[in-house]
Amino acid sequence: MAPASTCGEHALEARELLSVADIAGLRIRCMRGSLWLTLDNDPRDIVLEAGDDFVGTEHRRALVYAFQPSTVSLGTAAAPIQQARCSAVRHRAPGRTAVQVPV
Repeated sequence: MAPASTCGEHALEARELLSVADIAGLRIRCMRGSLWLTLDNDPRDIVLEAGDDFVGTEHRRALVYAFQPSTVSLGTAAAPIQQARCSAVRHRAPGRTAVQVPV
């Protein structure tokens, strides 16, 4: 696991986890594959399929889990995905090494 400043599109392997520290004003978009989004202190389980997105409205941590090989875009709700800035930590599936996400 390595902290990284991320924006734009990121490929996730099956069972890979992305932890986003604060999703207030952040748009999380599933570009391909299937993602499970869970938020701290929120009873909902949110599943995003290719083309779906979710916009965070409160200051919460989010975990983004890839059910299968997937591509996720992170960006501000008010700006294009590729121009946004956010902080996230990537976790590899058990037995795999964590990698730093390029800025």
